[in-house]
Amino acid sequence: MKRLLFVSILFLAGLLFTQCNDDCGGSNFTSSSSPKGISEIHTTTQPLWSIEPTANIDSFGIRVVVDFLFTKQEPTWHLINTAYACSPPPVPTFDATEYIDSILVLSEPAYSGSSDITSLLTFERTTDLADFNHFTDRRILNSGGSGYFFLKERPSMSDNYTFSFYYYKDGQVTDSSITLPYFIHNE
Repeated sequence: MKRLLFVSILFLAGLLFTQCNDDCGGSNFTSSSSPKGISEIHTTTQPLWSIEPTANIDSFGIRVVVDFLFTKQEPTWHLINTAYACSPPPVPTFDATEYIDSILVLSEPAYSGSSDITSLLTFERTTDLADFNHFTDRRILNSGGSGYFFLKERPSMSDNYTFSFYYYKDGQVTDSSITLPYFIHNE
């Protein structure tokens, strides 16, 4: 009986030790895989500071957040999860421009004499949206799939504006999003 108990304890100890590894989860983190597409794109008009927002074009931005599609990865089975002592994996960055060729932005009502305001937007104040659409500067939504668009000029009249974004890939609309109305001064 003692021998059976000893063999059982030895077997369980061996099983526990073989389940332990020091790779901090290894391939169990699904963030290490690359995206397979875009699930949805959200846009919101947001004030840039925590103070009360104003209607000036310098006090807000149009935030864009891309939700990526990933393939499901089944984690390997372990009796003991060794990832409890590991630091979290680094935040991955994905390039949304792989799934977006161009972006069309329309305003309602017409912003500066036209409802097409694509040429009036910059991304993070560094990349003109028109340059992105002409493939001359592709630095948009490639640091995790989010960021802010900013207007380059004031509207022709003060009003509540709604912005509609249409995202294209190979000439086809792949997604669209719309902001809630936001009041903007023309002064």
